Amino acid sequence: METIILKVQSREVTGKAMRAQAEKNIPAVVYGPTMEPQMLWVDAVEITNVFSDAGTNTVLSLVIGSAKPINVLIHDFQLDALSDEFVHIDFYLVDMNEIVETEIPLAFVGESAAVKSLGGTLVKNQDTVTVRALPAELPREIEVSLEKLDTFEDHIKIEDIIVGDNVEIVSGENAMIAMVAAPRTEEEMAELDAEIDADVSKIEGVADKDEEGEEGEEGEEGESQSDEEGSGKDSEEKKEEK
Repeated sequence: METIILKVQSREVTGKAMRAQAEKNIPAVVYGPTMEPQMLWVDAVEITNVFSDAGTNTVLSLVIGSAKPINVLIHDFQLDALSDEFVHIDFYLVDMNEIVETEIPLAFVGESAAVKSLGGTLVKNQDTVTVRALPAELPREIEVSLEKLDTFEDHIKIEDIIVGDNVEIVSGENAMIAMVAAPRTEEEMAELDAEIDADVSKIEGVADKDEEGEEGEEGEEGESQSDEEGSGKDSEEKKEEK
């Protein structure tokens, strides 16, 4: 595999110079078990191109200014929520003789007969798997053939993935990666299309509550009339006494 070289600059300036740098560069940091964190500037266009080729699982040859190249992985990154552009990059220094653990994307290839001939829907449960390997042995991606999915009973699990002898998949062997869901029957579609009865008066408890409310209103009216009649009688009695 061809070595990917990324040239960066140390990020030591502040104030106006820093703001001028930020207009065309992305702030970054490199760190590792044998080095203190070092702040960097990365060219925005260059890191975008490099990331499209390397992703997070390809070793980069990072050149800081005029220093000797060091081997790193893109360990983490942040993207702008609106523009989807990089706003920060984390590089991790790796020892080419020590095993690392990272996520590798899955590339689904081929065609499923259960989808093509039986009208099923492909369901992907995972897009990546976690592997352990020497940095130089890390695959760019792992291919998963969909041709095994001939029926709706067929499944592809972690244990079905083929990787090199020097790569260990540490995800659970029985974890499901992909399957094909059968199309809905006419009865199921009819149930989905059925109109929902929105008459809340038919819901148990609602009608009873309404009836109780009406009775309560009638009772209040009766009590009000009774009070008025009673007060009228009291007034007449007082007049007669006088």
